[in-house]
Amino acid sequence: MLDVNPHLDLCNYQFRVHVDASRVRPGNVPAHSVAGLWYELKSRHRLVDLTEGEGSMGGGGGHGETYKGFTIHHPKRWHVVTGKGLCAIMWAKQDGPVVLGWRHPWEGHGDHSHDHGHEHEDEICKVLQVGDELQKLQETLERIGGFLESAERKRLTDSDIGRWVRELKDVMYDADDVIDLCILKGARLLEGQPLASAVSFSFASPCSYFRCVKLRHQISSKIQGLNSRLKQIKEDRSILPRLEQVPQEHRASSRETSFLEVKTDVVGTQVEDDARNLIKLILENDKQKYRVFGIVGMGGIGKTTLARKIYNDEWIKENFPLRIWLYVSNNYLENQLLKEVIRCAGRDTDGFESTAALQTRVVSRLSTNSLIVLDDVWCADVWENLLRKPVMNGVGSSKIVVTTRDAGIARSMNACIYHVEQMDEESGWELLRKMALADGTEDEISTLKEIGVEIVKRCDGLPLAIKVIAGVLGKAEASKEAWEAVLRSDSWHMNQIDKEELPAALHLSYADLPSHLKPCFLYCSLYITYSISCHDLARAWVAEGFIRADDGERLMEDIAGDYYWELISRNLLQPDPRSMDGDRCTMHDILRSLAHFFMEGEGILFNDGARLHTSPLTKVRRLSIVNVGERLQLPEVILKQNCLRTLILHDSPTTRMVNDVHVRLEHLRVLHLSDSCIEGLPDSIGKLLHLRYLDLDRTNIRRIPESIGSLANLQTLNIAECKCLDQLPKSIMMLRSLRCLRLKRTPLTHLPKGISKLENLITLGGLIIGCGEYATGPDEGCQLEELRSLSKLRYVRIHNLERTVEGGGEVLANKPFLKRLLLSWGNQAPVWQEQMQRAEETCNSLCPPPSVRELNIKEFPYQRFPIWFRSASVDACFPNLSYLMLSHFASCAELPPLGRLPKLKFLSIREADAVVTIGPEILGHIPPGAAAFPKLEVMQFVDMRNWELWSSCMTEEDGDGERLRLLPNLQKCYLIDCPKLRAVPGGLRRATRLKLLKIRSNHSLAEIMNLAFLDELHVNSNQGLQRISNLPSLRYLAISDCPQMVCVENLDSLQHLVLECSPSTEHIPRWLPLLMEQHRSEGASFKKFELQCSLPLLESCRRNEANWDVVQQIPEVRVRTKDGSRFIWYTKDPQLYSTNAGSA
Repeated sequence: MLDVNPHLDLCNYQFRVHVDASRVRPGNVPAHSVAGLWYELKSRHRLVDLTEGEGSMGGGGGHGETYKGFTIHHPKRWHVVTGKGLCAIMWAKQDGPVVLGWRHPWEGHGDHSHDHGHEHEDEICKVLQVGDELQKLQETLERIGGFLESAERKRLTDSDIGRWVRELKDVMYDADDVIDLCILKGARLLEGQPLASAVSFSFASPCSYFRCVKLRHQISSKIQGLNSRLKQIKEDRSILPRLEQVPQEHRASSRETSFLEVKTDVVGTQVEDDARNLIKLILENDKQKYRVFGIVGMGGIGKTTLARKIYNDEWIKENFPLRIWLYVSNNYLENQLLKEVIRCAGRDTDGFESTAALQTRVVSRLSTNSLIVLDDVWCADVWENLLRKPVMNGVGSSKIVVTTRDAGIARSMNACIYHVEQMDEESGWELLRKMALADGTEDEISTLKEIGVEIVKRCDGLPLAIKVIAGVLGKAEASKEAWEAVLRSDSWHMNQIDKEELPAALHLSYADLPSHLKPCFLYCSLYITYSISCHDLARAWVAEGFIRADDGERLMEDIAGDYYWELISRNLLQPDPRSMDGDRCTMHDILRSLAHFFMEGEGILFNDGARLHTSPLTKVRRLSIVNVGERLQLPEVILKQNCLRTLILHDSPTTRMVNDVHVRLEHLRVLHLSDSCIEGLPDSIGKLLHLRYLDLDRTNIRRIPESIGSLANLQTLNIAECKCLDQLPKSIMMLRSLRCLRLKRTPLTHLPKGISKLENLITLGGLIIGCGEYATGPDEGCQLEELRSLSKLRYVRIHNLERTVEGGGEVLANKPFLKRLLLSWGNQAPVWQEQMQRAEETCNSLCPPPSVRELNIKEFPYQRFPIWFRSASVDACFPNLSYLMLSHFASCAELPPLGRLPKLKFLSIREADAVVTIGPEILGHIPPGAAAFPKLEVMQFVDMRNWELWSSCMTEEDGDGERLRLLPNLQKCYLIDCPKLRAVPGGLRRATRLKLLKIRSNHSLAEIMNLAFLDELHVNSNQGLQRISNLPSLRYLAISDCPQMVCVENLDSLQHLVLECSPSTEHIPRWLPLLMEQHRSEGASFKKFELQCSLPLLESCRRNEANWDVVQQIPEVRVRTKDGSRFIWYTKDPQLYSTNAGSA
């Protein structure tokens, strides 16, 4: 099938068609010429046998071009081909023709008489008018679209303009559907498929022809109706004279953005002061079982920021072994919150349990001192009726921190209330300066300060508003004129906005958005989960038609990624701090409210069971439902309007059935059912012809119906982590528009044959080779050879490579865009020599293309890595490889020459049981003056059970007597569970940028010495470790469960020491006073000491006890027992001493 995807830009109101031109170009014939059009038709001879003839039917009277007896009518870009009873409608693009629909009226009728043809001449002529009508529709939309930006600015203050915009959008949505159907039905005719099925084809009866004519009548009538409605809108003389025509253009970001540029830690000095004051209150010694602290303030004032500062404070971490963060919101689910408490306490919550049972499990987990943050509380019931009793009955004591806008809620929880005040002007200016002028010169900062302070005043002291306005200013020129334009903007004065709920600064930030970003921002508000995947967002934006394809070869998903980062850079979305690469984000509740305001009912967040209030003038296009019961039942007004394009379920873990609601939602483009208990889809799912995005991740679905093959527009199918699904229907291979198939961790036995037909796949998250032991037929399952035709892949996971049969070699070579690749074998490695040889040959032919950036090889069963991976020219094979993960390979004793990889940033090697020594082979041949591992930043060796030595060859000179440069950019190194490793790799001594070294469960390691550049060292459960010495740059040292340690010395720069002793230890280690004495003699002293120990050892550290002399020499000391129940805090200046252990 042709990859023909209509795109209706709701901001610019222009039709665009994305075409896979490579499928329609006929050899060397110019695709844009008449010959090209003709050749394309003729190549479809299985439907109609075209021969050269005489004359033409429906001549264009000078408007057509004749070729081989056929007339090509081309009113601008819409082409109509007629002749010999053949009619075709085409869209002409520069890169090739797209046939929307075509038909030979005599096909399959037996009687080919000319008289019979004239009998249907009227119907055919009406079909031929579609091109003209579509052209007229496009031209009208382009003329009206120029006024849209002006209308968008004025619609909130002018009800007539608001009505005009709604009417125009209604036409556009309807036009989108009509064009969608036109292309879909035409493409199916072109492929020889019936209109109602994607499985079989037959034009054997006259009924099929009449259905075709009827369909085209319907489409033609709909387009004519749209043109009539547009004519009325265009001729509304009361509106257009009041609007300014603005050229529509794509406003790209003024600079590239990335996660590293987003300064999520920028907060004002007031927040720091507030945090210190609250921490002091929380840490006060009291005998209460629990105590509640309420952080109260208006939306956007920084309540969550303050709570996060408290939650992450080092003193808090030391005194509360268990910390729990619960995002509550207005739509919380009781059982979900209780399960989150249990998960935070380190336990799984598989299965559905009653609230009472979960509360009992929470009690058992609150066995130590805990800090519980309840963020964004709208009702005191979450405390009074759900969490208070478990906290009361837990063994440990708890401190509860609540953030809420309503002081009454905090009072009803008997909280100690702390009001967050608005930022003062100076703090506000400092925050604005840091975010908008991070790279500004002193002259720029001085020039813009006066205007900046005025802008801060307009933000009413709200940090969120200041951050968002900084996003606007960051896109503007750093000049007085540009900043004054922002200050004078009319968007500060929006009478319809409640300025306490939605500050005017936020409206200005929305008004400043380029038109292509506005619908994307609004759409984000439909996701109420704390964290949103940028990949899911991007694919949903593409499905909704928000993404405008550029003139190059970039994927729409990549363009959507640019949109995402621009919203991040404008502070309208915030990166999830738990996401290291920025691929997840959050949305502040005030910004979500702002988006809901501007959606004006087109998009609604709806709590199931509540009454849905909609305006009769507004059609609901997008619906996000929270807390759906066992059966999904949509409000009747939604079903009656039948306009829904997006349906998202949130927090609905009990929802099991969706029934046939799809029948009345025929315009759906996005259907998001993830994390529910859906067990199946109705057969009617196949009627959702517009559906582009279907998300069933983490559901209980057991069967996907065969009718899914009818979804010719489906681009994304997510069925990851569906633990009850073991097979896919064969019809899934009919989804020719599919771009993403996500199957990760779903226990499928096999994939149906035919994956090679899905030539538009970009993401294939789980290609299973062959079939499992429960296969029902010998022809089931895919083989590697099917990958050959999938040349557009960017990301693929290939599993069960041990099932590969002959063939399939070099199937990755033609993947020039492949970026991420996983190769995985199972536990059925070949046992016969012939099988082994054949399997290794296949493996050697699986060389990834040079474009690969991330490579993951798992459970490799052979004794040698593939040739392409152990080649001396591995650097030429993988010039872009940045992330490499090798895990679970039991037979390979020698590692590849990874040191030659020029862009490798991350290396992880796990469970390499055959590796005993790592020597110079890992470096390969390094040319003189070059470096080994030149870009490597993170290196991990984990579960290396037999690894003993990193060879000394690693530090020797090269063949020319020149010292090798090793690991010049290494920053973090992890040596975890390597019980036979006898020494720290010598190459680390040459790692000049090494900041962090973590060593755990390396029981044969006796010493860590002579790492001149190391900044931070963690050693844990190393039973044989005796000595840490000569680390002159070390600033942070954490030692836990190293019972043989006898010497810690020559740590000249040490600032922070953390020591965790075993429960049986009753004395301070002997090396500690010696280390302190060494520091004193050199005129230095570390500033902070933390000790976790037994109660007797803690008591010996109290004032006037045996170890008090040690404690009082250190500026800051924190001592606590293993269970956190007893503590000592001491600071030297200002002097502070506090303990709950015995008498002070």
